[in-house]
Amino acid sequence: MTNLFYLIIIFNRQWINGDRIEEADVDVQTDAFLDRPPSPLFIPQSTGKDICTQIETGDLFDFDLEVKPIVETLVGKTVEQALIEVAEEEELAKIREQQREYEEIRNAELIELQRLEEQERRLRAEKERRMKQAQEALRLEQDAAQKIAARAFAKAYLQDLVPSVFNNLRENGYFYDPVENEIETSFMPWLMNKTMTHVNQLVLGRTILDSIIRDVVNQRIDDYDKLAEALKQTIEGGIDMGTSTGDIVHSSEQNIENLESNHGELNVTMDNNTNEGGEISNGALLNDETDEREEEQTNANEDAGGEQ
Repeated sequence: MTNLFYLIIIFNRQWINGDRIEEADVDVQTDAFLDRPPSPLFIPQSTGKDICTQIETGDLFDFDLEVKPIVETLVGKTVEQALIEVAEEEELAKIREQQREYEEIRNAELIELQRLEEQERRLRAEKERRMKQAQEALRLEQDAAQKIAARAFAKAYLQDLVPSVFNNLRENGYFYDPVENEIETSFMPWLMNKTMTHVNQLVLGRTILDSIIRDVVNQRIDDYDKLAEALKQTIEGGIDMGTSTGDIVHSSEQNIENLESNHGELNVTMDNNTNEGGEISNGALLNDETDEREEEQTNANEDAGGEQ
């Protein structure tokens, strides 16, 4: 180790001085460590004096003499314990016998008790059944009495009620004659409708006729006024011209006849128009009746087809 240290120092000096030296590797192996020996047992240093005593055989303990009371005690205790266990076994056997006898007696008493309870239960059930039968019979008797009373009351009450109910139903239309109902619901409305239509047509015709008559009367009044004025002018002119009064009267009568003939033709025309209007109204009525009958026949056929 020291040599290696010196070599390192020399190497460092030469390296510092710049001189290069030869290099070599050197190995050094140290010895292995030896096991440490075990430490010796520590024994403190004794102090005082050592003394010993010699005991001969039989000086301190005689086995045969000392063990005899112990053996007698153990044997006595063992025998006593055995006797106690035998007595306990006999006592347990007697207790079991008594318990078995008690169980038998108790089971017999329980069986008898169950028999008595079952008998009591049957008696109680029979009593309840008889009571229920009596109550049911009483209830049925009361129900029968109530039904009889209700039937008598209902009979007395309905004796006058049924006729009044039927009368009210008949008056309200629930009981009716089919023919009468058909006439009231179908024929009478149709007849009233047709009658009102015909009456309206008559009223319309009369209104038109009144208007025509009013126009004709007004026209005749105007014509008479014009004729009177013309006659007056003619008379005045004839007098001036020397015409005779008879000629003037004759010409006036001819004018009046012409007006009357024209009025007669107008009346004939109005009568013809009125008759034609009546025929048209009758034809319209016939056409309406035919259409309604065809419509009723079609509805009846449709109802029959729906029922099939």
